[in-house]
Amino acid sequence: MRRMAFGAVRAICFDLDNTLWEIEPVLQRAEAILADWLRDRYPRIPERFPAAEMLAMRAALSRDEPHQAHDFTYLRRETLARAAAAAGYEPESCASIAHAAFDAWHAARNQVTPYAETLPALERLKARFRLATLSNGNADLARIGLAHHFEVSLNAGLLGCAKPDPRAYEAVAEALTLEPAEILFVGDEPHADVLGPRAAGMHTVWVNRRGSAWPDLLSAADASVVHIGELEALLAET
Repeated sequence: MRRMAFGAVRAICFDLDNTLWEIEPVLQRAEAILADWLRDRYPRIPERFPAAEMLAMRAALSRDEPHQAHDFTYLRRETLARAAAAAGYEPESCASIAHAAFDAWHAARNQVTPYAETLPALERLKARFRLATLSNGNADLARIGLAHHFEVSLNAGLLGCAKPDPRAYEAVAEALTLEPAEILFVGDEPHADVLGPRAAGMHTVWVNRRGSAWPDLLSAADASVVHIGELEALLAET
């Protein structure tokens, strides 16, 4: 993959899931914890709606309310509330059931283990660059213990739009009071973390931990790394 000079970069904006930590096992565990929580407290919900049906409900809600499709927190809570109502729980209690169930899931969702290189890399990089995050997910960096590394942390639920919507990258640049060309975006997803920020005028680095082939029909990122621990050397070359 081609490389280019990063001499203008003053800030680095990171994606979170599968960039700073692996998310799939975390989500699997969170779903299992939620299922146990519901069985213990509101068993009619999992009896009426097995996991696959709950997922289908959430997908249908996203289609029915496209203006909320970016907000994973809303989708989960509203799906849980509708499931509680359909399972026969009192209408006035369904919202509180949904909030409590979401809180149980969200606590588990934030029990992530950063990749081994994440913390050392962030410590070194923040000595030279301003750091930010932009995620479509609903990770809570304060609960995870990483919030202090970042000057700006934005997500789709907060912004009202999701990557690769240009407004998401514009919001990062505005929050940092920098031009897009002064920001390096780093992430694992080709459309959200490479094509989107590049269209907004940012530099891009693709994180490719799995040795995947870059999609043939897409223009490559400015550079690629296996993990963010390689960023310091990459940026030192400029």
